[in-house]
This record gives sequence, C-alpha cells and structure tokens, in this order.
Amino acid sequence: MKKIILLLLIVSSSSVFAQKLSKEELAVKMSEKSCECANKEEISKDNFEMTLGLCIIEAINAFEKDVDRHYGKDVINDEKKMEELGYDVGKEMAKTCPAIFKFMFDEDSENQEVVEETPDEMITGQLTEIKSEQFLTFSVKEDSGKMNHFILLSSFENSFLLTDKVVKVNDAVEIYYYELELYDAKLSKFISYKVVTDIIKK
Repeated sequence: MKKIILLLLIVSSSSVFAQKLSKEELAVKMSEKSCECANKEEISKDNFEMTLGLCIIEAINAFEKDVDRHYGKDVINDEKKMEELGYDVGKEMAKTCPAIFKFMFDEDSENQEVVEETPDEMITGQLTEIKSEQFLTFSVKEDSGKMNHFILLSSFENSFLLTDKVVKVNDAVEIYYYELELYDAKLSKFISYKVVTDIIKK
C-alpha cells in the first residue's frame, strides 16, 4: 500500500513540475507544437493565417495551465494578451520552422507572369560585432566607413561560420543578403532587416 501511495505521489509531483514551464520555455514548447501542427497541413498563401491561428490555439490547449499562469485565463478572448502570446510564440516559430513563414512574404504566383528573380546584394568589409540573443545579428563595416547590420534567419551552406563562431570580430568578410520587412509587434510597425544568405571569410 505504501508503495502505491508513493508511486501516486511521484506521478502527481511529476505532473506538477511538467506543467510549471517558464515563460520562455512555454514559448519554445508552444512553437514546437504549432510547427508540428502546421507541417501536417497543406498551407497556402490563402489559408496561412487561419492555419497558423488554429495551430497556436491547439498549442494553447495543450499547455493550458502554463498559458493561464503567464498570460491569464481565457487568453483567446483577450486581444492584448493574445497579441503578446502570438508575438512570443511567433518569434520562436521563426527559428523552429522558418519555412512556414514564407507565405507571409511570397507574392501569389498564380495567374501571374514569371518575374526574373532578383539576385542577392553583396558587400565586403570588416566584421565589427556579433550578438546572439533572440536572433543572431552581426555588423559589418565597409571600407568607406558605412556600417551594415544583418540578421540570420535561416540555414545556408556557410551559416556554420556564424553559428559555430568560426568568424571573429575584425575578420574580413563578404556578405550576400536581401532586405525584408518584418512586423515588430512591440513597436507596432514594420522594420526593414538585411537578411544574410551567404557569408565568405576573406
């Protein structure tokens, strides 16, 4: 009987601890759940927002107690809290399944003329700073003195030079990139970012 009671206590304790995620851990877990859900669907530009919304709601239900603790009860009907949660989860999803977000930026190609793809822009200069926060960002100073700031959003052949810290501050580099506007919910406006597509150490 004592063994049964002890087992019940262990299971109960494990359940309690499993639910007590930090706000950051919750965002990661919900992003993983949302990405898993979205990857099962046939997503198009037309149904992207609805599908993503339903997947986030599924994640809210899966982690209901932690969501209630960090964002309040009935978060789905609270526009301000839902916006905060969506921002937190969306940031993590951009890292967990960045391919899903292509539907936010792709032009609808159906019934349109084929447009020649614009080549990436390129600069050369000296690496002056690397930051690893929510996203990996870095700065490059051109010979002219102009400073450029970049963000790493997706994987490419040479991305390990940044992620594995192969390139260092003061290294000469060649950067290929494109510009992309992303919505910053905290600032309530679109911000233009230079997204790196390749980096070559000189």
